[in-house]
Amino acid sequence: MKFLRDLTLGHYYPTSSPIHTLDPRIKLIGLCFAGITLFALDKLLGLALFFLGSLWLIHLAHLPLATVLKGLRPFAWLFVLTACLQLFFTSGRPLFPFDLGPLNITWEGLHQAVRIGGQLSLFILFSSILTLTTSPLELLRALEKFGSPLARVRIPVAELCLAMLLCIRFLPILGQEAERIVESQMARGIDLSSGTWRNRLEKFHSIFLPLLYNVLWRADELATAMAVRGYGQIAEKQTLKHMRLSRFDCLSLAVIVTWCIALFWLFRG
Repeated sequence: MKFLRDLTLGHYYPTSSPIHTLDPRIKLIGLCFAGITLFALDKLLGLALFFLGSLWLIHLAHLPLATVLKGLRPFAWLFVLTACLQLFFTSGRPLFPFDLGPLNITWEGLHQAVRIGGQLSLFILFSSILTLTTSPLELLRALEKFGSPLARVRIPVAELCLAMLLCIRFLPILGQEAERIVESQMARGIDLSSGTWRNRLEKFHSIFLPLLYNVLWRADELATAMAVRGYGQIAEKQTLKHMRLSRFDCLSLAVIVTWCIALFWLFRG
């Protein structure tokens, strides 16, 4: 349950900052450019500059640095697994003068482990900054704008965007529910931190079943609320606030694109 409690992806941190006022479409385009550039880089210096850029964004967005970096903790298993696969199964020059058998560590494997682990962590970090500085409603509207051409071929863009956004927003709610259930079970005398792995797995059903029930109950309430408000009717959807790009938005997009192109040109493989 600590995985869900530390997860920052999907949370929104309301505050006043230049990053919060950016058009959500610019943030999505910037994330796409950053992701493409990140996974195209081969030199570690480029990843270090990307990390410095993420720290500057966190400072500019007035976000707590510890909170943002803590959001990487739930994905530690992914970083370790990826690093081990690259470290032990990449051929090249041996790192040690003695033989370690079939799992021989090479310099190329060490480079790949650090590079790919850094790329994954930085992309998750930028995604967390996006959700922390963009309200769910703005993010939904931006996704609908980008997918509007698909609506002409009868693809339910609005429904798909809403479903994806609800999945992201349910993660922090799921973490809160799990934490509340764990505290309730511990108050009833169930010790989840002691015993063998088999005993812990047997105790897990006392958390999983109430959590599943609460999630289904919340989903049913949400579906009822959407039906009462007439969601899914034939009437065309209206919006009070129209999305328009300002000069600051265009300037920010130009800076993002220039930054990504420069790093790609200097540090690509």
